Amino acid sequence: MAEDTRERILSACERVIARSGLRGFRMQEVAREAGVSIGLLAYHFGDRDGLLEAALDHVNESAAIRAEAPGEQPAPARLIALLTSEFGDDAGIRDGSVAWNELRASAVFDAGQARAVARSTADWQQHVVELVRESLEPESADPEPIALLLTALVEGLSGRWLTGQITAAQAQDAMRDAAARVGIRAD
Repeated sequence: MAEDTRERILSACERVIARSGLRGFRMQEVAREAGVSIGLLAYHFGDRDGLLEAALDHVNESAAIRAEAPGEQPAPARLIALLTSEFGDDAGIRDGSVAWNELRASAVFDAGQARAVARSTADWQQHVVELVRESLEPESADPEPIALLLTALVEGLSGRWLTGQITAAQAQDAMRDAAARVGIRAD
């Protein structure tokens, strides 16, 4: 039950950020959106910063869950699914992407937020490093710089997608092309 409540709160947090940005972000609105008391937010997350940090992690976890395919998929397919799952027409994908971009932008001016973004980014990038390592021929390339390039490309394409400069399909195609250029193909 507690996990369901926590999930509901984090999804509500993403929607509130996506709708109002951090300037308009109010914990009371998250509580109302999630259908819980403000005290429950404090119980689960401590304070505003704790809630925002958990929202960053939730965006990453949601992307990983979306990328999971039924059955055992080879590492290149899992990696490309993860990278392309960051773009899509589903409202939850868009909300998560807006929340991530908003929190990353605010980190420029907030040292505490910067630490949370750096930690969450490092966690996500490490997951990508592991998939890149599994996807490449042994000793063919160092997976860390490839993961850095791919994750940075996701972030850049995300901003273009959210501002309507490209479609979700174009962003997904660009990710597949970038992966192929570094030797990772899902087929």
